[in-house]
Amino acid sequence: MNKVVLKEFSKEQLWIKVVFYGLFALVGFELLHFSNIGFTNPIKYVPVIYYTFAFLSLVTYFGNRIKGDYELLYFGLINVIVGTFTLVNNLYPNSGFILADAVLLYSIANVLNKGFSCNRLLREKNVNFFSKISITILLLFLGVFVVSSLYNKIEVGTLILGYYLVTFGLLSLLEPFIAILMNNQSIKKYILYLLSYEKVEKKEEKVSKKEEKPKKEESKEKPKIKNRTIKKIKKK
Repeated sequence: MNKVVLKEFSKEQLWIKVVFYGLFALVGFELLHFSNIGFTNPIKYVPVIYYTFAFLSLVTYFGNRIKGDYELLYFGLINVIVGTFTLVNNLYPNSGFILADAVLLYSIANVLNKGFSCNRLLREKNVNFFSKISITILLLFLGVFVVSSLYNKIEVGTLILGYYLVTFGLLSLLEPFIAILMNNQSIKKYILYLLSYEKVEKKEEKVSKKEEKPKKEESKEKPKIKNRTIKKIKKK
């Protein structure tokens, strides 16, 4: 029977992620606070935001790497690509559409990145797969909602981008906090019990079916004694 694994997490990596995604939310709150910047040209400062996130994610990855986990590395490369995309199209007359295209590219790339991480956790039979896939689905819906809003309301691009970064950061923060909860010994045992219960139940059913197979009926008739042996006994 394949074992379900609940791997220990690196505490350093965990708290680095908390700080990193907390900065996402902080930048989003700043954009909301200074949303009047959106009436100038948001495309001018968006590349700076993406390059900053790229730098922080790469520092986080190389500072405390986990074997087989390349999510933060790819996340840094995604920020570099999207930041370069907005920088190259900086002089495009309709900057609102460029911002919407950038967020669309960013959302798709991040969902694919987290999807690959989900696939890795699933192959490892890691229980953290469930929290990762849930957050990935929520980020997918967030991306659809934000991108559609950006295309329809280009004039308030900064405000929408601020909401996007705040929500992205808060949703991503759920993952390390869920990891902390799942590392609790009592919660860990309960989760492993729930996940392995069905497998144990199926194994017991197979054993019971084997035991229920009909056995060959033993002949109840007593062995017959030959006549010659009976005569000898009488003579004695």
